[in-house]
Amino acid sequence: MNLSGLEEVYSQRMPEKIDTSEMLNLLKTAYITTGEPVEVDFRSLVDWVKIGDQYSHLLHPYPAKLLPHIANFFLRCSSLVGKEAMVLDPFCGSGTVALEAFLAGHTPLIADANPLALLIAKVKTTTFNETVLVQLAKSICCRAKSFRTAPTIHVINDHLWYSPRIKIALEKLVRAIRELPRNIEREFFELCLSVTARRLSFADPRISVPVRLRIKPSLGNVASKIISERLEWLQDVNVIAEFQKTVDTNIQRIQQTNRAANGCRARTKIVGSDARDLRESVSGTKLQDNCVDLVITSPPYGSAQKYVRASSLSLNWLGYASPDTLKHLERISIGREHVPASWQISNGSLSSSFENLLDRVGQKNRTRERITRTYLIELRQAMVEVARVTKDGGTIIVVVGNNQVCGETLRNDEYLKEVLTDLRFEITLHLIDHIKSRGLMTKRNKTASIISRESVLVFTKSLYRGS
Repeated sequence: MNLSGLEEVYSQRMPEKIDTSEMLNLLKTAYITTGEPVEVDFRSLVDWVKIGDQYSHLLHPYPAKLLPHIANFFLRCSSLVGKEAMVLDPFCGSGTVALEAFLAGHTPLIADANPLALLIAKVKTTTFNETVLVQLAKSICCRAKSFRTAPTIHVINDHLWYSPRIKIALEKLVRAIRELPRNIEREFFELCLSVTARRLSFADPRISVPVRLRIKPSLGNVASKIISERLEWLQDVNVIAEFQKTVDTNIQRIQQTNRAANGCRARTKIVGSDARDLRESVSGTKLQDNCVDLVITSPPYGSAQKYVRASSLSLNWLGYASPDTLKHLERISIGREHVPASWQISNGSLSSSFENLLDRVGQKNRTRERITRTYLIELRQAMVEVARVTKDGGTIIVVVGNNQVCGETLRNDEYLKEVLTDLRFEITLHLIDHIKSRGLMTKRNKTASIISRESVLVFTKSLYRGS
C-alpha cells in the first residue's frame, strides 16, 4: 500500500502536532477492501519516532518490549482518542504504552503480574525534580561508601551471578537507598540499582534470561576476547561509580521526558496486578464499567517468554520476591511456562477449531496441551475484563504474534478475533509488522518457535442498544 505521500507530509510536522487519523483511515480502507491483513513497517510509517535511546523508554531493560512507534501512531489519532483520555495497558510490561500515553497528554492506566514491570512503568512516567535526584544520588553514594556492613540480600544462586566483593557493595547501596523515605524518588533509585545489579552480574548481557557468561571452545576468537575482557572488568569494577553512571544516564533520560511532557501532570494509575481483575488500586474496588477510552496492549505470548525468570535477579534485589517465591509469581502470570498435572485448569470453553488444535498437540505432548489450553482460557478471561471497562464506541488494540506448539500453529490473532467478536467488538483493522529486534526472537522451549512477525488488531466496541 502506497503511503509515501502522507509519510512525507507527516515527517515535516512537529511530532506533537501530528494527527494520524488520515493514515489510519487509509489503512482501514485497504483492509475493508481486500479483507486481508495489511502489511506495514511501523518504523518507517512512524518515522518521527526515532529508534534507540529517547525519553525514558530505556530507563531499564525488559524482555520483549513493544515497539513505541505502534503506541505513538494510535495515540496521535484524534479519530480514536480525544484529549486527556484514559488509556489502559493491562499487560503493561516496561510501560511503553504508558509513556507514549503520558507524552500525548493522556492518563495511563496500567496492570501487570510482574511488580518490576509496574515499577518501571510508574517511574518512567513520573515528572521528577532533576535537582533533587542529583542531590539524593550524591547522598546515597556517600552513605554507601561509609557503611562497613549491610543486611544480606538473598539472590537466587548468588554464587553463580556475583563475586562476593560486588554483592557486598551492592548490598551497601541497597541499605543506603532503603534509608530514604518511601516515595517515588526512592523508587527511581531502586530502578537504577536494579540496572546496576544486572550489569555487574556474571549474566550474559545479550540474553534477557540470566545465562552465565563463559568462554566456550565453540566460540570464535572475537567473541571469546569480548567475554574475557568483560570478566576481567568485573574483577576490578567500582560498584558505586557504576551505580552513579546509571543514575546520571537515567536523569538525562528523565530530563528529556520532562521537556517532552511540557508540563503534563497526568499521573500513571496502577489498576491491579492481574488483567483479569482490574481495580481502582492494586487492592481497591473494581474498576468501573465503561471508563476506558482506549486500550493498547501486547499480551504475553504462549510459549514465547520467560518473563519472571528474565527479571529474577531484579525481583530479588528489590525485595519483590525471594528466591523461594519466584515460582509463585510465575504461577499467577498468564502465559506461564509450567502447569503441573495436579492443577485444575480454569473453566472455559474453546471453539471447535482450537479444541481440534489442542487435541493434535495433546497427542504429541500432553504437558504442552495443558499449558496452551490454560493460556487460551486465561487470555479470554483477561479480554472479558478489558472489554468490561472499555467505553461503548471505544477501541481495543492488541499486538500479538502467532507461534508454533509441537509443530502446530497457534493462531493467537484468530483466537482474539473470536473472543472479542463474542464480546460485541468489531474488527476494523488487521496489520502485520515484522519483528526486527525484540526479546521474543528466541525459543522458549524445544517445542516452540521463533516469532518473526506480529499482528496489530484494532477492535471497536459496538454502541450498546438495549431491548
